[in-house]
Amino acid sequence: MNPIAALYRLQEIDTTWDKIRRRILQLQKMTGGSSELVQMREQTRATEAELQKVRKEQQDAEAGSGSLAERIAESESLLMGGQVRNPKELEALQANVESMRRHKGALDDRSVEAMVKADEIGQRFATQTSSLDSQEEEWQTKQQAIDEEMQKRKKEYVYLKNVREEFVKSIDSKMLEQYEYLRGRKNGIAVAKLEDGSCTACHMQVPVGLIGSVRRGDELVACAACGRILFAA
Repeated sequence: MNPIAALYRLQEIDTTWDKIRRRILQLQKMTGGSSELVQMREQTRATEAELQKVRKEQQDAEAGSGSLAERIAESESLLMGGQVRNPKELEALQANVESMRRHKGALDDRSVEAMVKADEIGQRFATQTSSLDSQEEEWQTKQQAIDEEMQKRKKEYVYLKNVREEFVKSIDSKMLEQYEYLRGRKNGIAVAKLEDGSCTACHMQVPVGLIGSVRRGDELVACAACGRILFAA
């Protein structure tokens, strides 16, 4: 194999290697689920957190109302039992009972509002959970296929890496350096085929005087238009 043919073969290896690497990155991004599934998970978690918060508010209101009910009953027992005889104390006790009743009424209203809201959120959460379960089940099937492809692509990646490491040993270091330089500057295409007297990368005509040198393949001949190394199959 002449030196330029070797560079072209190396480019084929590198191109395939890059495609596999990009595919592996795509598969890694897909591992957690589609963007729609991730969003659905977040929405369901947010709804669950909202439901827990409202239920806590309902429980707190019910607990507060229950505590006030006991205190009101104790105070009313004092009022009706005759233990308190001082008019000012009776008046203060009565005012305190009325205040606790108003507070209890507000807590009862809050409890009812929280209960109604919890029912509405609970229905929404149940709907989201059902939909999420279906999507998760569907995703598990896809995930298995992704895992299988991931293992396959990783093996291909390692294989090509080893092939490349062995292949570059047969290429002149200066040619390899020029190849790597052009590959980095020319969107991964350092070597272009010569077909019908034109460079297949930029489609510009190659001067007739250079075509013979390109076909011999024993030295680097650059396309005058795009600067890539020319290769005649």
